[in-house]
Amino acid sequence: MITRQELRQLAQFESPGGCAISFYFQPQTPQDKSHRDEAILVKDLVRETLKRTEHNGNHQAIREDLERILTAAESLHGNHSRGKAIFVCGEKDVWRELDLPPRVGRSQLIVNSRFHLKPLVAAFAEAPRACIALVDREKARIFELQGEILTPKPELEFGRMPHVGKSDGFEGYEGGHRERYVENEVMNRFKQFAESIQLLMNRDKFEILLIGCRDEAWPEIEPHLSSAIRQKLAGRFLVDPGLASGVEVHQSATRILEKNRGSEQLDLIREVLGQAARNGRGAVGLRHVLTALERQEVQVLLVARDFQAEAVECRNCGHFDTRMVKSCVVCGQATRELSDVSDALVDLALRNGAEIQFVLSDPDLEKAGRIGALLRFRADQNTAEKVAV
Repeated sequence: MITRQELRQLAQFESPGGCAISFYFQPQTPQDKSHRDEAILVKDLVRETLKRTEHNGNHQAIREDLERILTAAESLHGNHSRGKAIFVCGEKDVWRELDLPPRVGRSQLIVNSRFHLKPLVAAFAEAPRACIALVDREKARIFELQGEILTPKPELEFGRMPHVGKSDGFEGYEGGHRERYVENEVMNRFKQFAESIQLLMNRDKFEILLIGCRDEAWPEIEPHLSSAIRQKLAGRFLVDPGLASGVEVHQSATRILEKNRGSEQLDLIREVLGQAARNGRGAVGLRHVLTALERQEVQVLLVARDFQAEAVECRNCGHFDTRMVKSCVVCGQATRELSDVSDALVDLALRNGAEIQFVLSDPDLEKAGRIGALLRFRADQNTAEKVAV
């Protein structure tokens, strides 16, 4: 699992010699058991990349790195549960391997001055680490879910409920005492669960919590959840905690997460468009979003999944321009053309600490240029004149 800080470090990396290599491997259904198609695909990618780098004159610097990737890829053949991303630059002694959720993107090999992070960011944005807790009075079964991978974790054991006699005693006095004893025992167990799950969420950096339980147990569990845990609680589902299978848990959790993600993204699109329309904390269109990113105004970058656009980048100061000019309008130095500026957008957003959301096609966002941003502030509205007003 990669952290946000590690993503930012990858985004900040730059190779002056253009030797940053990004390799994405996505296993496919093989035509035969030998997995020859996968082996041929990777070798073809390496061969084509070598040809391009030879043409550019820097093939010696990256040939060894490509051979290392080819060796590493040989161990991936036949692994149909996960994809793999490898980022390497021998020039600066960088080698980073990451597991990816299945069926995300395609196998590709890219050499550039920066790492190609868009598929990685998109994969993990759509597959946040979720903690799933199936809770009853005796234990809590814990799972980690990321994408389609459900992993059991150590359970929280509370022990069997203590035996309580059936007799109500003289004139029913013991009946009320017995009920209070059971209620206190249940309360303490669910309080222990709430405290333990908060420690687990903080320790393992889970982004989302899902709880599965019987309906009658929820009113006894919910009051003990802290405000911090409630903020990460994405939903609950009805289940028998002791009998639920992994498939049932995965289906229930995925259904909640997909519904929440669709609703949240639609709300975010509406907020960005509304803020932009009234000249508030919203920006739409490539030119306005690039400006906001360079001013470090962006809180959330909103990009259509298949967004592509041309731009230029200044080789000296790093300024981006949607006009295909030869010289930078800021420092006057030479620019370089970017056939697809989306990678640069992702890198810049990561370096500035902005959240990135890749969204499905939306008619209103399409009209606005298929890209937008929710801003932390508007620098052009913080001038001395505006503050004085």
